[in-house]
Amino acid sequence: MKVRRVLAIICYTVTMTAYAASIYIAYLSETEKISYVFGFLLFLPIWISSYWFSTFFMQLIEVKKGKKTIHLLDKSSTKILNGISTAISTLLLVYWIYIYIFKIMDTGGIPLLNKLK
Repeated sequence: MKVRRVLAIICYTVTMTAYAASIYIAYLSETEKISYVFGFLLFLPIWISSYWFSTFFMQLIEVKKGKKTIHLLDKSSTKILNGISTAISTLLLVYWIYIYIFKIMDTGGIPLLNKLK
């Protein structure tokens, strides 16, 4: 059980680090140090990996024994940590969808899509 708890903490730390990297990429693209297209292309794999680690965290933290579920952390702590992770993930995804629709597609920034037209 202790190993599962340590692995869960590592997964949550990796998740939050990936979200911090995504926020930094958003900052760089907003201050025009990198382009929105490059920022979007960097964001996607980071977001997918952070989402994967977040779900892995939830699988590690809840142990099922028969019909009973044992939480390695407090149930309220688990809900709070999962809620924070979900909120950050959702906000980042909505932000980059907004950027993609209104900043990248308006300027014709995806060369592959321009060739298909």
